[in-house]
Amino acid sequence: MHRRVTYPAASVAVLALLTTVLVIGNSPSPPSAEAVGTTTSTTTTSTTSTTSTTTTTTTTTTIGSTTSTLLTAPVSGFYLDIGGSASLGYQPDGVAHHNGHRTKQGYANDVKALEANNVNLNLRQVGCPGETVQSMLGLLKNVCDHLPVTQLMRSVVILTDDANEVGLVTIDLGFNNIRPCLSPKSVEQSCVNQSVSLVREYLPRILRVLKEAAGPNVYFVGLEYEDPFLGYFLKGSSGPTIATETLEAMSSMNATLIQVYSKANIAIANVPGAYQSENVGPRTLANVGTIPQNVDTACLLTWMCTPPPFGPDDHPNNAGYMAIARTIVATLPEKW
Repeated sequence: MHRRVTYPAASVAVLALLTTVLVIGNSPSPPSAEAVGTTTSTTTTSTTSTTSTTTTTTTTTTIGSTTSTLLTAPVSGFYLDIGGSASLGYQPDGVAHHNGHRTKQGYANDVKALEANNVNLNLRQVGCPGETVQSMLGLLKNVCDHLPVTQLMRSVVILTDDANEVGLVTIDLGFNNIRPCLSPKSVEQSCVNQSVSLVREYLPRILRVLKEAAGPNVYFVGLEYEDPFLGYFLKGSSGPTIATETLEAMSSMNATLIQVYSKANIAIANVPGAYQSENVGPRTLANVGTIPQNVDTACLLTWMCTPPPFGPDDHPNNAGYMAIARTIVATLPEKW
C-alpha cells in the first residue's frame, strides 16, 4: 500500500528545504480525372514532442471525394493525490474495530476517469490514513513513514521528477486535525480552536514547499470538507444540538482552508456545496420524519447513518466520492 522511496542526493536537498520552511514560518483539392476509378489511401502520422502531446493526421482519398480527419490524443500528465484515508478512497469493510480498507472508487480514481477525454492522468497516491498538517511536516509521526521521510518529502520527489510534465495536485489536509474534536456526545470547542489554528499555521508552509517543487504546468486544487458528523442529528434528543455544533466547527475549518488556499492562489473544491452542508431546509422521510436537507445528504453520501457493522463511519461512499470528484473537476481547465 505504501511505496518506499530511496533518496540519494535528492533527500538532502529536500530535508534542507523542509527545515528552512519550518524555521521560516482546411479542405484539400478534389481528385484529378486520373484518380477516378481508383482508390488511394495515404496515411501520414506526425508526432510532435512538446510537453506530452501526440497528434495523428489521417488523409484518405476515394472515388470523387476527399476526406481529411484530424485526431488529437489526450495530453498525458500526472495526478499527485495528497491527504489522509479519504484521498485513498477508504471505505468500511464491516470488520469490528477496523478502520476500513483502501478502494479504487475514491475521488482521485473518479477524477482520473472524468478527465480521461481531456488528459491521461498517471495517478500517484501518496496519502496516509490519519495524516495531519503536523505529520506532513515531520513534527509528528504518521503510520506510513519512518522519519525523516514524510508524505511531503515523497510528494516533493514526485513533483521534482515530473517538473516538465502537465500535472494535477489535490490537497486533502485538515480533516484529521478536527476529527478528534467531534464526538457523538460533545464537540470540544477548545480542541476545534486548536486544530483550526494548527492548519492556519502549518498548511501555508506545506503549500509553499509543494509549489516550489512543482513545474510550471501543474494545477493545484485544495479541498474543503463536508460534515459527515451531521449524522449525529439522528442520535437521540441531544443529536440536533451536537450536529449543529459539528457544522459550526467544520465551517470554521473550511473558512480557514479557503483563506489559506486563496492566499496561495490555489483553486478550491467546493465540497460542502456538493453535500448541501448549509441547506437546513426540511426534508421529510418515511419512518424518520422531518430532518434538515444537509443531514439527509450526509446520510446519503457517507456511511455515518449506516448501522453496524459498516457504520457509522465518516468516510464517503461511492456516490460521496463521485460528488467530491466533480467539485475538483469543476476547477480544472477545459483544455490541458
